[in-house]
Amino acid sequence: MRGLREALTPVGAAVVVVAGLWLAISPAASTVRLTSEATRGVTLQSMRPSATGEVDPKLGNAVDASLARRGVAVRTGNLALFLQDVAPALRPRQTQLFSNLKAVGVSVTYRRAEPWMNARSEGAQAGTFRVSMRYVLRGSRLDQAATDVGYSYAFNKGKLWMTSDRALDQAIGSNRQPWDFGPIAVLRRVNVVVIVNQGQLPKAQRLADETVASAKRVRKIWPGQLQTVPYVVALREPQVLTEIPARQPGLEPIQVRAMQSPGIGSIQPAGGWVVVRGNAPTPPQMTHALMHLLPVRLGDGAPEWLAEGMAQYAGNLVLPAAERAKKRATLTKEQRRQLTSLPSINNSTTEHLSPAAADTVSWLAVEQLIAKAGVKPVTEFYRQVARRGYNDAARERLMQQYTGLTSARLVESVRGSAG
Repeated sequence: MRGLREALTPVGAAVVVVAGLWLAISPAASTVRLTSEATRGVTLQSMRPSATGEVDPKLGNAVDASLARRGVAVRTGNLALFLQDVAPALRPRQTQLFSNLKAVGVSVTYRRAEPWMNARSEGAQAGTFRVSMRYVLRGSRLDQAATDVGYSYAFNKGKLWMTSDRALDQAIGSNRQPWDFGPIAVLRRVNVVVIVNQGQLPKAQRLADETVASAKRVRKIWPGQLQTVPYVVALREPQVLTEIPARQPGLEPIQVRAMQSPGIGSIQPAGGWVVVRGNAPTPPQMTHALMHLLPVRLGDGAPEWLAEGMAQYAGNLVLPAAERAKKRATLTKEQRRQLTSLPSINNSTTEHLSPAAADTVSWLAVEQLIAKAGVKPVTEFYRQVARRGYNDAARERLMQQYTGLTSARLVESVRGSAG
């Protein structure tokens, strides 16, 4: 998981925060304050968001003011203000979006990032922009996260209108957050939030119960940093929280998707969504997913075999011993014989392994580490490499320091343990 691009401010402009609203202004106008008139008005004539001419000042000013109003509207629950600059054709969908944001409990700030490639061709009175939507989930105890949206604007008889909210869906993967589908229903408990389609609260109750039970199992294994409140998304729409382009063919029945931090180049997400697709997950599947979720805020610097192996280990503990033995036996003698290193992305030495076999190897590797060193040293090793990444040599040194094993010795142990 990687951080989103930082919202870019045009050259020569400075960013200030006034009363919780983000606005780009030139250094010469740095004393300008956001007034109640600006919150209601069409433009901020005294502000110049770009000294380069990339965006017509009138359009840029108007879009910045509109985005500021939009954030205020979400935070204050003001639907009329939210729709003030929205073209009539978009109002039904934007009304549903507003209702969903309110149901999920989101505090939002919108920042204009940069004009898209077709902005110039639309002329000075119109443009399409990538907009950074910064959000905080109220009551989650999570830091601010961010997602991108694409909005088109145009002047009509001197008034600014949002004319499209879907122009960049394919280009940047926008409109795939849980609040972008609806109507939705939200079940909120002290230690879990479940988002489902309207009319499916019984399903949300079942998912909440299983999430709480799985979280208790995982917390016995994982003593480190965790996401206190899991957010479970179980919508029927298959495109919710998918990637553009997709990194994996098909959709897993349950997966963890990052709530990306707004910081530039950040590998440490603000948190994660547990996304359930299709039927309700089994206890091993939910436990597996939560094992990915609990340390998600550390980032993805841990090697693939360790991250997946920890999740496999947690999920497989729910299985009876006989079923665990069957899973070990799925790794063939030939696969074990050819094993010379632990699975990782683009590792030519593990190309003989299917994805399922690679997961089994990762599980057995973690199981061997825990059997020989204990849970605490292994999770501490995970914590160290996940949040900092490190190169292969440093990870090797840390693994030996925390567990007493080298990668080579661990591979030998895995080769002898399966069967």
